Amino acid sequence: RADQEESCGYDCLLGADWDMVGYDKAPLLKPTIDVSLPKEANYIAEKGGQHQLNIGPQSVTISCPETKFYDPALQQETSVNVNCGPQKYRLTVTSESGQILGGEFKNDQFGCDPCPSSYSYVPGFLSTEDFSSNGIFYDVKKVQDCKTLCEVSCHCQTFDYSKQQSRCQLIKELITKPSFSSSIGDYVLCAKAEDEEGLSCGINSKTRCFASALPPAAYNCQLPDFN
Repeated sequence: RADQEESCGYDCLLGADWDMVGYDKAPLLKPTIDVSLPKEANYIAEKGGQHQLNIGPQSVTISCPETKFYDPALQQETSVNVNCGPQKYRLTVTSESGQILGGEFKNDQFGCDPCPSSYSYVPGFLSTEDFSSNGIFYDVKKVQDCKTLCEVSCHCQTFDYSKQQSRCQLIKELITKPSFSSSIGDYVLCAKAEDEEGLSCGINSKTRCFASALPPAAYNCQLPDFN
């Protein structure tokens, strides 16, 4: 980590297996790290899944495949390009659109949010009497798929997801304060961001869809009633 890199024979170290900023507040997901090819002269080596670099032009892509970065400094980006420098143990980070987000990032700022874009993580869990369910779906392999189920529902403001159980429950209410502050297993509560409320539901503005009690890939759709 940034505070442990002292005279190790490199200027920057990138990895996904140490505690990232916010690990004590949310069950962060690991990012993926891809080194751009061809490798530049300042790229040293990969050892145990950790990439050693000196200051220089080598570009490394760090991504959150299912969600977005947790650290607010990364502005909810889902993928960024990283270069070592301009100072030792500091990183310059650029968004996919080319915007420079800063040149003072540390290597422990790339943890991935447990909830996808447009949703906020709510720590804790709910008692069944504290919410109205709009369906439970199984064999949901990704949190992004649970988000899709919620958004096509038109009656979902929050969802409860477990990757280990492949279980997705849709919740009608916008949950901001759970029944209990502690969590159960790997279940995460994801609530729609306030600025997302009131947006059109369904797959587009002309078709209104809602999730049925069918496998995750199947939905019932109907035209909206404008009368």
